[in-house]
Amino acid sequence: MLAYLSKAGVPWAIATSGKIESARPALDKLALDSGVPVITRDQVEYAKPAPDLFLEAAARLGVSINDSVVVGDSVWDLLAARRARALGVGLLSGGYGQDELERAGAYRVYQDPADLLRHLDEVGVRGAE
Repeated sequence: MLAYLSKAGVPWAIATSGKIESARPALDKLALDSGVPVITRDQVEYAKPAPDLFLEAAARLGVSINDSVVVGDSVWDLLAARRARALGVGLLSGGYGQDELERAGAYRVYQDPADLLRHLDEVGVRGAE
């Protein structure tokens, strides 16, 4: 999904409540391009469910948070997205059920990133035209 977004010219970032030392192994597995903004817990004042991570991600991308889609797999992600005034989209990969994610504010819930990729149009994501 991340490769598709990059190819389509859709700006994206990684925002995690983990501190950089604990997030580094997962980030390394993604083999991110050096230009991808990565916002970790140690770079903001408050972690989720506060909106700080997502507001910082939008700022680094140079986009309005109101035009942003936040993808998360926990109720904390979706509460933070709502508080940031972004569109929250849930993934069932974090152990929370669809009902829990929807109650926390998810506009849509998908099985995993591959399922979301097949339905990006449902959340208004389109590549540069």
